[in-house]
Amino acid sequence: MKENRESSSSRENILNKEIHLSDIKNGLNQVREKIHDFGFINSFILKLLAIIIMTIDHIGACIGTTYINGHSYLSGLIPSDTYTLLRSIGRIAFPIFCFMIVEGYFHTRDARKYALRLFVFAFISQVPFSLMTRKAPFAQDASLNVYFTLVIGLVTIMCFEYCLKLYKQSERPRPIFIVIGIITIISTITLADFLRTDYGGLGVIFILIFYFFRDKHLLTFIALYVSIYHLSNDLEMYALYALIPIILYNHKKGPSMKYFFYVYYPLHMTILYFIYAAMI
Repeated sequence: MKENRESSSSRENILNKEIHLSDIKNGLNQVREKIHDFGFINSFILKLLAIIIMTIDHIGACIGTTYINGHSYLSGLIPSDTYTLLRSIGRIAFPIFCFMIVEGYFHTRDARKYALRLFVFAFISQVPFSLMTRKAPFAQDASLNVYFTLVIGLVTIMCFEYCLKLYKQSERPRPIFIVIGIITIISTITLADFLRTDYGGLGVIFILIFYFFRDKHLLTFIALYVSIYHLSNDLEMYALYALIPIILYNHKKGPSMKYFFYVYYPLHMTILYFIYAAMI
């Protein structure tokens, strides 16, 4: 009888734990829904905010620096404290672009056309990017602009999703498809570093973090913090502030000005370079 009572008691404890875990999960879902309801920033506003912050960053990068004999130096055209402030604020822009790449993937009708569009503008933007960073149109030591990083990240997601699809559709689970997906991720991160794209492999990691932890803001924060801490510098920690507008995102599109955002990137870098050239 005593053993039966102990057995019954243990079952009740297990049942209570299951109820508590269920309650926690439901509570987290409710919090997530309330955050979505509270959100007032749509896709258009989020992109607009990102390009404004990016422009602030690039004012510092272009006008605040000069490039001599393979090295960047402060140009003296703006105070050093102002330069540091502009670049610190600018760290917020890139995570927002990474987040929007992931959102774009989930909402686009054709991911391949989306990737192709990014790739085309990556080539269009390379000369303006070289002008901004190296003060020359075809500098051999110029890194590849951020569009290349974004397209590599997007293609990585596409490949991993395809591997995941094959894994789910197979008659019996075949871990080889997941292994191929993981190898693809490692390869594309390495490729971004090898090609010296802007933000490199860390940029691809940012995109993957937003993909794997979509709508899981706490896990996103932790993953971003760990990746920045181990793979970047203290200045990049300002990128974590990007999660504030991202959390306030309401998953709505807003006004459609798709090509404006694509064109703005090479256009504003070209304008900034000519402003720099006129000031020196």
